[in-house]
Amino acid sequence: MKWFPLVLATLPMLTHSSVEAKVHGCNIQGDQKLWTYYKQRYITPQGRVVDNGNDSISHSESQGYGMLMAAFFHDHDTFKQLWQWTRSTLQRDEDALFAWKWQPQPPHVPDPNNASDGDIFIAWALLKADEAWPDYQYREQAKAIIDALAKSHIVTLDNELALLPASYGFAHPTSTVVNPSYWIFPAFNAFRQFSPRWSALSEGGLALLDKNQFGKYHLPADWLEFQNESWQPAQQFPSRFSYSSYRIPLYLIWGGYDSAINDHYRSWLQQNNRAWVDVNSAQMADYKAPNGANAIATLVQISQEKYKHRNALPHPDANDDYYSASLIIFSHIAFHERYCQ
Repeated sequence: MKWFPLVLATLPMLTHSSVEAKVHGCNIQGDQKLWTYYKQRYITPQGRVVDNGNDSISHSESQGYGMLMAAFFHDHDTFKQLWQWTRSTLQRDEDALFAWKWQPQPPHVPDPNNASDGDIFIAWALLKADEAWPDYQYREQAKAIIDALAKSHIVTLDNELALLPASYGFAHPTSTVVNPSYWIFPAFNAFRQFSPRWSALSEGGLALLDKNQFGKYHLPADWLEFQNESWQPAQQFPSRFSYSSYRIPLYLIWGGYDSAINDHYRSWLQQNNRAWVDVNSAQMADYKAPNGANAIATLVQISQEKYKHRNALPHPDANDDYYSASLIIFSHIAFHERYCQ
């Protein structure tokens, strides 16, 4: 069986004892400069994470990103601010999930639909917070979100479990659209304590990547459509593997599925470093992906070396917007959680 170029044909999770490496740079929790920079640049005193590369909106994704970082860096004050703003501003009454977008101008929440990756990050952050601060009912709040997702967003496609991107708009009578970068494998590892369906969803995600290797670079499109018993790039979106899909190798490594990385794919990440490539035509953007992409490309390289050193990863700077800075810091956290525990 041929998996996505990042992963060997094996489903069992890697254990830390199986990583034969000399690891350096494991004191990330003592490196508060990463978190201090992020807070000062992207988080308001009210607890809103500002997407400064996208008209200064906030969304469930950005809130989940910030909450996870706050839990990792043991910053309970900021975590409480982030969670309070998220819960009071974005959480829906009917199912504990979150409206995907908040904008500075009225109406502040123009669309009540959710984004399941944002919901996942928020729930995962709450579970992390419960480990650090067990007296705040964070686990119960996480479970409500996780149960709501399991009930309404996990479906069967092509004999595998798949994740709907939102409550509505992606499941149609004759086709279903998914986004492979919404498979947040390390979060699913945490969620499987509540249901084995989350482990099956991880397996379905690997199968999805296996079945969607298009064009010269054998990459999936950002949006995939299952129609007429087959997969294809979703017709209503550009057929691109873009900067948003750089999260796929990040989540695979973070989740422990990094037993092998295809040399050609690694070469594409490191040498081409373009913001997107059309998976059908191989046409590339004429501009480079931001520094967050370089961080993930470096993490991919680190995952293949027996000598592992976190200092190879970049730090965010003034050239990085919210998304780029988030991917950089997540690369540091993934390194720590993957190789330093």
